[in-house]
Amino acid sequence: MKKAIFTVLVFFAITVFAEEKATDHAPIGVMGDHFHGRGEFMFSVRHSKMFMGGNRSGTKDLSDAEIIQRPNPYQMGNMSTKLSVVPQDMAMNMTMIGAMYAPSDAITLMGMAMFMTKSMDLHSYQGAMPMGGMGGMNRAKLGSFNTSSSDLAALSLSGLIKFYEGDNSRLHAQFGIQRSVGSNDSKDEVLTPMNMRVNMILPYGMQIGDASTSLISGLTYVRTANTTWVYGGQVRSQNTISNPTWNFGNTLSVTGWVQKEVVRKTALSFRATYHNEKAVEGRNSLIMAPVQTANPANYGGNTILLGVGLNQLVNIFPGDHADRIGIEVTFSMHQDLNGPQMKSGVSIQVGYQKSLN
Repeated sequence: MKKAIFTVLVFFAITVFAEEKATDHAPIGVMGDHFHGRGEFMFSVRHSKMFMGGNRSGTKDLSDAEIIQRPNPYQMGNMSTKLSVVPQDMAMNMTMIGAMYAPSDAITLMGMAMFMTKSMDLHSYQGAMPMGGMGGMNRAKLGSFNTSSSDLAALSLSGLIKFYEGDNSRLHAQFGIQRSVGSNDSKDEVLTPMNMRVNMILPYGMQIGDASTSLISGLTYVRTANTTWVYGGQVRSQNTISNPTWNFGNTLSVTGWVQKEVVRKTALSFRATYHNEKAVEGRNSLIMAPVQTANPANYGGNTILLGVGLNQLVNIFPGDHADRIGIEVTFSMHQDLNGPQMKSGVSIQVGYQKSLN
């Protein structure tokens, strides 16, 4: 009996894997990379963790000493005339739960919910007081502190429209709407340049949402060569169309990847991405601490990323399709940043995908 059950399971797994390949989907870090046949569903869960550390303006790295000599653009009254709080490290976690459904062979609908957490470590220095008071060139470090925030970040709904599908290539577009639903006025305790701990509204980079509505658009092309090699490219943008007070900057990403099928169940990938992000638009007048992240101009820039990944087909849950697990590690190779801001480091993304008829 046990032998018979084992034989059935092995036959089922072989049958499933014989119909699907690990290269059917792009690296897990690429969103909206494929469409489905009529009546097919897909459920996905992705989790990513990104690390940031150190500071840069343009292509030049900056020390704490250099940053605290920069003027505080929002100085009022007895506030420090120069920047006095310097970010050191940041970790951002994002979990994305998605679903896809194809009402026809030409259109696939895709919905996504994103949950995000952020944590940042900072150093506070003695303030540079107005009228030549204490705190000149050699301002003492007062201490360190941490701020954090978490919330449901955004909801999105898109349509993937198939333009072409042949034996070895396919082309489709994406159009959709994303609504930021996360808090845009989160508060936490900070160490001020007056050596006091105060609960205050966090800068833009630590907010989970911006209360905006954005238009998502993209174009994806994928080609299979020599049966075991897959090449793909995608252009994707997100542009704000509704801005109550302020919003994170518009983005444009151009990415290309190559995948190599090791065996039918396993594929390795290499991906390069150019990412452009504009500065924060608008301003919250309550965000005015003497820290670089309080200035909307100190956001965005141009980055070039390289990623290596793995797609693996497994047989976990029953169904007509295999389960798919993907992992991708991304490194920043070039950063030209708008004003002083933290540099991007390593990003790790892991995901699970399951299709159902």
